[in-house]
Amino acid sequence: MVSIPCHAVVSRSPRPSGPVAWTAGVAVISVLYMSFVVPLGFGPDEAQHAFRAYQLSLGKLFPEVVRCASHRHLLPCRGKLTGRLLPKRRAGGKLPFALVHVLNRLYAVSHHKGIPKQFNPNAYTRLLGATLGGAPRTFAHFENTALYSPINYVPAMIVFWIGRHIAEPVIASLFAARLLGGMVWATLITAAVAIAPRWKWLFALVLLVPTALSQGAAISADATTLGVVAVTIAYALGLADRGEAPRNGELALLGGLGVVIGLMKFPLILVVVAVTAIVWPILGTGAGRRRAVTAITLPGVLAAVLWNAASNAYFVPYRNVVYSASLRVYVSEPGQEHYLLTHFYLLPALLWQTAINGNLFKLNGVVGTVGEMGLPEWFAIIWLALFLILAAGSSEGSAVAGRMRAWLGSTLLVYFLATAVALYITWSAVGSDEISGMHGRYFTLVLILAVPVFAGIGGARLRLSPKAVAAAVMVITAVAAGSMFAYTAVHYYGQPPWQAVSRVTSVLF
Repeated sequence: MVSIPCHAVVSRSPRPSGPVAWTAGVAVISVLYMSFVVPLGFGPDEAQHAFRAYQLSLGKLFPEVVRCASHRHLLPCRGKLTGRLLPKRRAGGKLPFALVHVLNRLYAVSHHKGIPKQFNPNAYTRLLGATLGGAPRTFAHFENTALYSPINYVPAMIVFWIGRHIAEPVIASLFAARLLGGMVWATLITAAVAIAPRWKWLFALVLLVPTALSQGAAISADATTLGVVAVTIAYALGLADRGEAPRNGELALLGGLGVVIGLMKFPLILVVVAVTAIVWPILGTGAGRRRAVTAITLPGVLAAVLWNAASNAYFVPYRNVVYSASLRVYVSEPGQEHYLLTHFYLLPALLWQTAINGNLFKLNGVVGTVGEMGLPEWFAIIWLALFLILAAGSSEGSAVAGRMRAWLGSTLLVYFLATAVALYITWSAVGSDEISGMHGRYFTLVLILAVPVFAGIGGARLRLSPKAVAAAVMVITAVAAGSMFAYTAVHYYGQPPWQAVSRVTSVLF
């Protein structure tokens, strides 16, 4: 009898591929670093996102809107302004005084006349004893985040729900919300790279763009969004590359992901259009194709329409009630909508005027947002140029069909225009000749669509080996992450990263 060595029958556990392991490693390191080094409340509108997440953890789906005429005792309703710019309504809700006090205090000690100054971690020391839950409560306003749905804040809601029931310190809860949200983001983008049938290294490059590293580790509406959009696009590409008609369960999953996206930020529902374009060739013909398209698109569209229609009743113009007197303008959603409908032919001029003033294409925001600041424009230009070269020279599989490439590119263009129009209606003065409020980070959410748009576009004239692409992506992402870490430490603390980490951890632990 021939004996078989034990090692011959023991199966090896599968290892994650290179791009999957690289994505997971960089993402986790970034979450751990950015969660602690970026001062609490310094992510984009992070305090307001925390307020909204806490309100949702209480089970309150929509914000509370108060009329200032009958609530003059509320601090948000007081001010030196008069006339039409005097706040008439405020949107927010009653929150624990400790939560509001901690975030307001951190802002006060790190700003001088509204201008940020270097942060001293010792500011946390006097606030470590403040705990969540119980009375007293105070009204906090957060008009700019009040309309987001619960789907954007699931990790933070879980942390705040637990923290409220066990009287967790506010500081600990805020850091825990960052860490859990960041780990969810890291898991989703790693899953997206694993699911992607090809272009995995390009996926890793886009998903580890510095703006995502910053947003993924903050309490915001973007961390989960970045991951869900990536997973959805990767899953659709996987189905398309398989070449078989999707099963009912797969169509239902695409429809479910569409619902999640529809409940996120407007106009992200356009991602569902891109998904439909990707899987179009495998949806069959005739009535079968129509049913499949309906199953993919209708749930998400309905979710987006219903949520936005319901939440719009609680819209309070943010710019009218928060900014300093010199920056406030008269914002009226109905008035601006009427103006735009009767002057629709002026839209190209609006875009042009905004562009020539440098307020339309925020490339540094797309690539390198940190809080309300960011890496310089030249850094973004270099990053985008390298991405285009690597994507154009990709030789993984057959090129994307020209019709699909055009469809996806058009979706990106429509997304850009829809965002500009939405900001014109909700942020710009009625009849303004320029669009206000454009941020590059809005477009980082759909940057992943640029991969199938540009992959292999160089054809035979520009072909890079998979090893060359992999090496380049690892170098670019490592340099970009290092630059983000260094910029964050110097910007907030005036010190190199290792000293900033030491200062923060010595106070917290």
